[in-house]
Order: sequence, then C-alpha cells, then structure tokens
Amino acid sequence: MIKLKYTWLYGNKIYFIVLIICLLVFFLTMFFFLPDQVANVAEFKMIGIFYFTFAAIFIAILLLVTITTSREIKYRKSKQEIDDYYNYTLKIEEVNNRIRKFRHDYINILSTMSEYLREDDLEGLKAYYAKHISPLKDHFEANSLKLNGVENLKVKEIKGVITTKILQAQERQIEISVEVADEINEINMEMIDLSRILGIIMDNAIEASMDIDSPMIQIAFIKTDTSVLIIIMNKAPENLPKLHTLYREGFSTKGKERGLGLSTLKEITDSKNNVFLETTIENHYFIQKLEIMNSNG
Repeated sequence: MIKLKYTWLYGNKIYFIVLIICLLVFFLTMFFFLPDQVANVAEFKMIGIFYFTFAAIFIAILLLVTITTSREIKYRKSKQEIDDYYNYTLKIEEVNNRIRKFRHDYINILSTMSEYLREDDLEGLKAYYAKHISPLKDHFEANSLKLNGVENLKVKEIKGVITTKILQAQERQIEISVEVADEINEINMEMIDLSRILGIIMDNAIEASMDIDSPMIQIAFIKTDTSVLIIIMNKAPENLPKLHTLYREGFSTKGKERGLGLSTLKEITDSKNNVFLETTIENHYFIQKLEIMNSNG
C-alpha cells in the first residue's frame, strides 16, 4: 500500500473498489472452501493444488486489472497533457498574431504623423501623440508584462499552464502579476497532478474576479532550500462562504454540479506526503499557499 501511493493508481476510487472486492471474494472463497478436517495425504494434496491454482488465477486477474487500469490512467493523463500543450500553443500563436497586428497598426499610426512634421506643427503633434500614440503604447506594455514574470520558471508543463491562465485573465481584463524570483528547474511532484491543482486554483481565481470591481490576481513562485512554495491570491467577493463549505464536494457558488474543483484539489493534495495546501482569507484576498517539499518523506 505504501508503494501504491507513488503510482498512477493511487487516488483512483474505481481501482480501489475493484481491489477491495477482489480481496473480499478471495478470502471468502478461501474460508468457505476450507474443510474442517483432512482425511488423508491425497486429500491434503488435492486441497493444496486447488488453493494454489485458485491463488495463481486470482493473482493473474489482479495483475491484469492493475496493468489495464494503470495504462488507462496514463493514457488519460497523457492526453490531458497533450490537450494542455495544444491549448498553450494556440494561445502563443494568438499572442504572436496580436503582436503582428499591433506592429502593422503602429506603423500606420506613425505614418499619420508625417503631415504634422511636414507642416512643422509641433503643438499639434504633441496633442496627437498624447491622444493616440501614448495610450496604445501603455496598453501594449501592460499586456506584455503579464508574460515576463514566468521567464525564471523552467518547468515547461507548469509554465504552459500558468501562461495559458495569464492569457485567459488578460482576455477578461483582469489585472495579473507573476513573480518568480529564483530560477526553478524542478518541482518534486507529478506534473499532471500539479497542473490540475494550478488549473483549478487559477480557474477559480479568474471566475471569482469576474464578479468584483478592480479585480487582481497575484502569483508567486518561491524557491527555498527544502521546498517550492506557490502562492496564488485574488480579490475575494464580499459574500464568500466559509472555507470548510467551499471544500465540500458538490458545493459551488455558481449553481449545481459545478462544485468539484476544490474538493478535487483537496483530494489530490491529501494524497501526497510532500505537498501541503493552506487556504486563508486575509484583507479581502483569497490566498492559496501550496508548498511542495523536495523530499517525499
């Protein structure tokens, strides 16, 4: 069971249910078919052959179920990683198209300044620049800064998730900042599970920010000697429920059948010996602190 904790199968409820049923059937069968007494050596041998054959068949079936389930889980997680990377690629292409369009528009706008220069109208040029050029420049720089904070994050899978969520927040006009002070090359956690955790936290932060004034999301990756600390905080709505209510499976502030995110988040973190999640609400900010220890101890 200890070794099982570090495999793809850990946390899969269907597999554990099948495992428990198989073990229950095995021991009940062994119990009911066990004779009260053995008359002779020949009968003892027959019983031994029966139990040996039964145990071998049971182990073979259990191994088959385990291998099949493990392959299915790995396939689904690999497919999720491919989908996330594909979505990340689409977002990057979208950013490139925006930059290309901006450059084209910017050249056209600069060309309109030629008439002011030809007539030596310096005051008109200043007014035109302040009204049309400067706001466009500030807007472009603000959007670009949203991606600059992740340059020290060298874990490609996580960088892809964070970048995708930054762009999603940007599309919704949500102010967002990312700080990665030190270069992070490795995080001691399965990337698909960490991607799911960050995806859930970021989706909830973006969704909560849609309903408040002046929304803001702040992300920080902090590298220490013993762990990597990830902090994600967003402005919280005034009517936010209690924390224990938010983590109850099935609960959602947006209606029925939408409350699996935080319960799934808690389930994943509870299944890891080296991952700790702290959730707090301070000064109208919803704060998630995820600490991943370098050791699995």
